[in-house]
Amino acid sequence: GKRLEDFGRHTMMISIFVLTLSVFSCSGFPAYDYDLPVTEEALNASIARINTQPWGRHLYGVVRSRVMGVDMWDGDTYGLDLRFSVRETVCTKDSGRDPSTCDFKTGPFVPTASCRSVVEVSGELIANITVRCHRSTFSSESMSSEEMMHVPVMTPDKRGGARREGKPVLPPWNTLTYVFPLETS
Repeated sequence: GKRLEDFGRHTMMISIFVLTLSVFSCSGFPAYDYDLPVTEEALNASIARINTQPWGRHLYGVVRSRVMGVDMWDGDTYGLDLRFSVRETVCTKDSGRDPSTCDFKTGPFVPTASCRSVVEVSGELIANITVRCHRSTFSSESMSSEEMMHVPVMTPDKRGGARREGKPVLPPWNTLTYVFPLETS
């Protein structure tokens, strides 16, 4: 009787410990510090690139975003893998507004896109951005297209010159309708 009761109590304590351990290991606590300012900067740079595309007269804003991972490449260079969705806002591109301050358009035919961005960070500075988006419009018709933007960003090197890196960091999506290379100034 007493041994069975002790066994039951001991088993319950072990079960609670294992359950607690599994909850914390699967709870989404990041393995990396995703709250770094460079993460927000990477997302802002990605949406800025999207808003340079000829997708209409209005700015797109981020609806939701998450960091999917961090790939350490060498030394202080790493890639941030971001996934985010965007939606057209009421602000026009020529308004000069920050898209995060604009209201989203409402209605059944508002353009949206699901995007993936891999941002190369070197020395806590953004060195390269690759953005891919799958555009769609919520409507009764299912129309969609995909855009890919590969944006080498010019960064000064230690000798005062500039380097241009263009590593392919994204696997191809199932269908790529057309590609817009972006020019850097």
